[in-house]
Amino acid sequence: MPSRKQAALALTAALAAAASGPTGAFQCPAEISSRRRFGAPSLRAHDGGPVDDCDDVARGRRAVLDSIVAGGVAGLAGLTGLADPALALVEGSKPPTKTKALGEEYRQGTAALGDSVEAEVLPRESYKKLPSGVIYADISAGDGEEVKEGSRTNVQWVLRRSNGYFVDSSAVSGSVPFIFKVGDPNGAIQGLDEGIRGMRSGGTRRILIPPRLAYVSGVDDGKPGPIPAGFGPRQQMRRVMEVRRDVPGEYIFLEVKVTRVR
Repeated sequence: MPSRKQAALALTAALAAAASGPTGAFQCPAEISSRRRFGAPSLRAHDGGPVDDCDDVARGRRAVLDSIVAGGVAGLAGLTGLADPALALVEGSKPPTKTKALGEEYRQGTAALGDSVEAEVLPRESYKKLPSGVIYADISAGDGEEVKEGSRTNVQWVLRRSNGYFVDSSAVSGSVPFIFKVGDPNGAIQGLDEGIRGMRSGGTRRILIPPRLAYVSGVDDGKPGPIPAGFGPRQQMRRVMEVRRDVPGEYIFLEVKVTRVR
């Protein structure tokens, strides 16, 4: 699909070609005879006299098109972005680059739950590391039943990559909880199964999971979850597992809220 700039330049070229094209392209005789047949007023020339021949019609139309072309280039420049020198592309020069630095809260994955208390940045001392390499921090403590081996647990979740970029969440799928039995190897990914233990119903926890303890079985339906929905989110996790699985210090972020334990 052509860009706006290409489309605008093509329009300019078409107008110029029309203004300089052959007189026969205007089909003047048919128009003049039609106006005479129905008693329409004759076309008027710039000097106020009647226009009844093809050459005069063509010259009049070309004058109009010339004015459009001459006056329209400046307007088209705004359409194509040429009016802003910062956006202009000069041959041999690199286009302007746009960079966006992620804040510390994004690099920690702390914006995962939006405008709630869960989005607050946690101090480093809040994080605990398990022998497996899973790191977690409690955002808010629950007061319900404790999650332990064999517990059937419902969780709301948000999944992010290590740079803090959002991948998927249960909220995207209508807040349908991820339900699994703790300790079941076919239930949750290993990092979540380990990191959720000790939580209580109503609590929220941030869990940093090494890729080797994440989606090692894949991201297809029926695999240990929570499984991202849709091709894009799944492809992001496939990419992490293929390319960054063994990168030191690489994690995926899961923020989970336990809504039910039984």
